[in-house]
Amino acid sequence: MHKNLKAILTSIGITLCITCTSACGTSPSAITEPSVETNSPKYADSLLEMAQQTLDQNKDTMNDTQREIIERAIQNDGKISDADYERAWQSYNQCIVNKGYNPQPLTQIEGIYLDGVYMPANKADDALQQKFESDLWSCTTENNREVQHLYSISKGNPNLIAGDAAAVDCLHRNNLVPKNYTLKEFTQEKEQYDNIHAESEDPASLATAQKAANSLSFDLNDNTTKLCLVANNAQYFFDNIRPQWQPFK
Repeated sequence: MHKNLKAILTSIGITLCITCTSACGTSPSAITEPSVETNSPKYADSLLEMAQQTLDQNKDTMNDTQREIIERAIQNDGKISDADYERAWQSYNQCIVNKGYNPQPLTQIEGIYLDGVYMPANKADDALQQKFESDLWSCTTENNREVQHLYSISKGNPNLIAGDAAAVDCLHRNNLVPKNYTLKEFTQEKEQYDNIHAESEDPASLATAQKAANSLSFDLNDNTTKLCLVANNAQYFFDNIRPQWQPFK
């Protein structure tokens, strides 16, 4: 994948489950007692403060729809409604279509959207590729980037921890990893997970996926684990189930 495009897609941050209901088992937002990872940097002291910061810092790059969603969230203790979350994603995909591309296929994990995996087209020369990347960034920034971030955090990061430590905190709070499991171990397991796929002769096979999943200390099939990961920007563990997207008509 083109380096710049990979950065764009990573910044979108998306997740999945056909309904926006809570995960089975203990909800990550129900227990807020800090874990050993809460000495990590935080986005803000409260979700409301984070929503206000988002508006103050990004109001000039958001379109009216996204800005109004953030403003409504501020009136709701920083929480974005499910209806507004859907509205932001509809606005994003309409932007994609308006710029002449096929709509991006979406899926959900525990109510959080995951975008489709971009499939390069043979006819996409450098100029066309650069235009696509620019259009994608524009649609994301204007329509749903801030909504995606704030909504995801509200679902699985009550302590508002920044970085991968948020996923580890969520796993700890829900007793999904041993008490002595560390951020360093999470980082090492993530690298090992990626390497298993990269070194496999058939990286898309079920056998490879199972081998990679078995290398982790947490269960990727557990609904609460899924929410902990996708709500905290660790959706790369689910790349194998994201739909393929061919944007060029």
